[in-house]
Amino acid sequence: MERYFIVTEKSSLHKSWFEYLDNKNAINELVKAFMEEQGIESTEYYVDNESIYIVPTENDKEKFGRVLGSATNEGLCKFKKSSKIGKAWISALETNDLHVIHKPMVIWYFKGVGGRFRSRIFDQDGVLYCSLEPCHGELPEGFVEMKASEFFKVIEDLETETA
Repeated sequence: MERYFIVTEKSSLHKSWFEYLDNKNAINELVKAFMEEQGIESTEYYVDNESIYIVPTENDKEKFGRVLGSATNEGLCKFKKSSKIGKAWISALETNDLHVIHKPMVIWYFKGVGGRFRSRIFDQDGVLYCSLEPCHGELPEGFVEMKASEFFKVIEDLETETA
């Protein structure tokens, strides 16, 4: 059974979510500056604390082909760690005192829930919402259950705003 929640500041998920968003914005700004500085044309990327991946344009393939790994299903190619760009990425993170924070997983905040699950998490006007399926047992501190209709109304309002 799927359950729907408002996550208050009493939950560590609330803090983790907003730290993740701040970090995501800072990393995005760093990546844009880094790619411009390195002459990377692509606008599609994935980064972690050890590597930078891009979906290379034809010019990127010509310019960086020797230091790019094979493409994944999504077309992402990893710069070799030993390459000038691979090393420069790690240096850029260190210089800017940043590290990549990954999106918090809702299931980590529930006790005794495991196996296959599905979750959603998003914020609207500073309020954090999430859902988890399946979800049984006691709620973690800071989670306030809400009706499915209220949850989907928030999503509907969000979609209307961005349309």
